[in-house]
Amino acid sequence: MNGRKRAAVKASTSIVHVPNQEALVLPCRILQLPRRTIYEILSRLPIKTLFQCRSVCKRFLCFISDPEFAKLQLSKSQVCILIKTLPLQNASKRLQLAHVEANGSTFEVSKLNFTPKSNLPTIDISHMNACNGLLCLVGSEKDYNIYVCNPILGEFITIQPPYKDRQRGSFWGLGYSAMMNQYKVLQSYYPAMESSNRYAMAEIYTIGTGTWRSIGSAPIDTVALPFNAFLNGALHWFPCTPNGSEFIHTFDFDSEKFGTLPPPDHFRETDKKFTNYSRIGVLGGCLFMIYFTNSTRFDIWVMKDYGVKESWIKQFVIENLYPKQGSWDFYEPMVVLNNGEILMLFNNDAVVCYNQKRKNLRGTKFFRTRSQFDATAFTPSLVSLNNVAKGEQISRMQGTKDYDKLCTEEFQDCADCGALLVNPTCSFPAFGVPYGAVTYH
Repeated sequence: MNGRKRAAVKASTSIVHVPNQEALVLPCRILQLPRRTIYEILSRLPIKTLFQCRSVCKRFLCFISDPEFAKLQLSKSQVCILIKTLPLQNASKRLQLAHVEANGSTFEVSKLNFTPKSNLPTIDISHMNACNGLLCLVGSEKDYNIYVCNPILGEFITIQPPYKDRQRGSFWGLGYSAMMNQYKVLQSYYPAMESSNRYAMAEIYTIGTGTWRSIGSAPIDTVALPFNAFLNGALHWFPCTPNGSEFIHTFDFDSEKFGTLPPPDHFRETDKKFTNYSRIGVLGGCLFMIYFTNSTRFDIWVMKDYGVKESWIKQFVIENLYPKQGSWDFYEPMVVLNNGEILMLFNNDAVVCYNQKRKNLRGTKFFRTRSQFDATAFTPSLVSLNNVAKGEQISRMQGTKDYDKLCTEEFQDCADCGALLVNPTCSFPAFGVPYGAVTYH
């Protein structure tokens, strides 16, 4: 064989011919790197790009499906904003996820819609919260079940209440115990009694065991979890009571006990009446508290050393408030952007942005809804329920079943590495409605 023929054969092994398309050169030299290096590279990709990488070849699919990689990716994944419109409308049959990045004065917003066909087990959602890449959904009054799902992968488990002849309490939430490496669901309930002296009880469902356990009494106050309530293995909230509260309430998933944390020293007895307007949550890895001095100003206090009362510092003073809609407005910090600006939920119907240098609030157009909406912090991840809820029945959304079928059947030879390449002519169903990149100035 002469040199020209050998060159032609060599070229034919590095090109995949696609009908009606130009020939594509498919170098796979990244696969020659150590596995840990490949994981480090892939873990820094956006979730949409990472999901598409599953379709490159079987080796990529193997990498991204590895529980070790899923854990690494979760540790690097950024907090996104997940919203559900209120009241339930056609738009509420999906949840909208947005990842916001700042580039100077410009925002880059990537959006994804989670739909019942491909991501969510139910369209009737009364409450939701998230923890470590998993989403917990509480069904409506007609659907008494609790669902824990990974909407990115379209996996979910259904958790049925132990008894249906009792009233569900006002408290519930998903959390993670690092000590036991377990996800747990907490809920309160009222035992079925004819007596008017009703008391709330609490119970825990450890995912993977399939059983509920009673852990004693629970708070009777109405509880509304903040945008990001989970920190240091515990949920945090202010109880919604007419008399207010002088403590931040907590539930620790390691010890499975309710507790309290002290507010800043300035918090006086007369300030309790303002706790229904105050907000707490997690910002930049620290617990924060909003304190209203009056209706035209609020302070943001941050607990730098978790659990230490003396570590509270006043980090922000917000005076140039967003145009008022009433005598009191609600503000809740959600995400600190990479340029230092803070996105805040405003009156549950808008997202506003606080500029630390200019010390002012301005509106954004990230979410255009026709009604108010709930928002929760969600960290996209590839953690599979198969590795979390071992022994439980794990269901898959129809859209992801179709995708998995294509992934296992429509592979071709991949040039250079000899792996199996997904047929480029196949049309893969998206997980939910595809991302759209929108630039806001």
